[in-house]
Amino acid sequence: MTGPRLAAKARRTVRALLRLAPLTITGFMQFSWFGSLAVSPDPYAIVRRDWHQFFQTGHQLVAGDLSAIYPRTFESGYFWLYPPYCIYLTAPLGMLPEWWAYALCVVVEVLAVAGALALLRATLPARGEDHTTAAIVILASMPFNTSVVIGQISGMLSLILAASLWAWRRRRTLVAGLLLSLLFIKPNLAIFFVAASLLARQWRVLAGMGLGGATMVLASLPLGLERWREYVHTSRDYVSVVQNKTLMWKQLTLYAFWRTATGGTSSDLAVVAPWLASVAVVLGVTMLAWWRRRDSEAALPRLFGLTVLLAVSANMYVYFYDGLVLLVPGIVWWVLRDEYRSRWRHTLIGACLLGIFVVGYLRIFLTSEGINWAGALIAIWLVCEAVDLLARTDETTYRLTATPTSTASRSSR
Repeated sequence: MTGPRLAAKARRTVRALLRLAPLTITGFMQFSWFGSLAVSPDPYAIVRRDWHQFFQTGHQLVAGDLSAIYPRTFESGYFWLYPPYCIYLTAPLGMLPEWWAYALCVVVEVLAVAGALALLRATLPARGEDHTTAAIVILASMPFNTSVVIGQISGMLSLILAASLWAWRRRRTLVAGLLLSLLFIKPNLAIFFVAASLLARQWRVLAGMGLGGATMVLASLPLGLERWREYVHTSRDYVSVVQNKTLMWKQLTLYAFWRTATGGTSSDLAVVAPWLASVAVVLGVTMLAWWRRRDSEAALPRLFGLTVLLAVSANMYVYFYDGLVLLVPGIVWWVLRDEYRSRWRHTLIGACLLGIFVVGYLRIFLTSEGINWAGALIAIWLVCEAVDLLARTDETTYRLTATPTSTASRSSR
């Protein structure tokens, strides 16, 4: 090989190694976790995390002990907080030994994230290299690595969102609605897509969500209406738990940001007033972006991602592992970067993403004290995204109004 060819090959090798570098974090996290299980004298004490509540619920379902599923108190441990129709999903775990049940949770989570990435690759045409880079960063993120080891369902939520966007962008709006209805696994997230569909006047999406939701509710009736009363009671009481007992560093919301920034309690005006004001801002700009750009097919992925950001930042509670759903707006931001009106807004969003990535690991390895910046960074990301979408509208409007004048001027000459 000649000198220039060797230099070019060396540069390509360096770039490839740099792209793969984040996966060292993934390797470290997974090796540390599974290694600790292998050497621990009591691995059950370590491994029984969030997934274990799914495992217990499955066994209660199989045994017919339905009244024991929803918690009566919130003193310690993990709790079943999902709607009654979700109880059926735990049935496979109820028929497996404990370690096999844990392995199933891990495998399903990994496959769900892989499916979400594949669907987004099909939905958002871009260079394969761009999608690969995005996937590497996601696999290195704290939400992915923690949701896998604790057996959470964040990957399933991401898969539902990716599949819904895939169907919506292909104008299969009823199917998109049916897929979005699955998001009612966590109603506090799904409700934001109901509002977005209303603003977009996507009646078939709403019909699909309504049909899917009604089907799930009807399917839960054999479990007994008492399950719904227990669920409503549990949900109401859990709000108090979030306000008074939940560690704010585990959250990704504006509420957590203002609680930690002010040092106040849930009833302090110094917390409530700025929280409601900031929620009003992110809600307002999101609604305006949907209203102004609802007829733009090109803007749909960004509007969809905007709704994900709103569902996280404006919520009362969204735990750190559910930050995995940010892979949808994150990949949209990366692969559709040429569609942004402002380079500085796109760069600022990138800085927010980097901050969220770093803060997540700092909270695990260094300190859980201080201000929870994740909620604020997600809100800034949202505002930048919405403003850029609205700037696109203003630019288009200007061109449409200016073109006839310009044409007339050239004709008069």
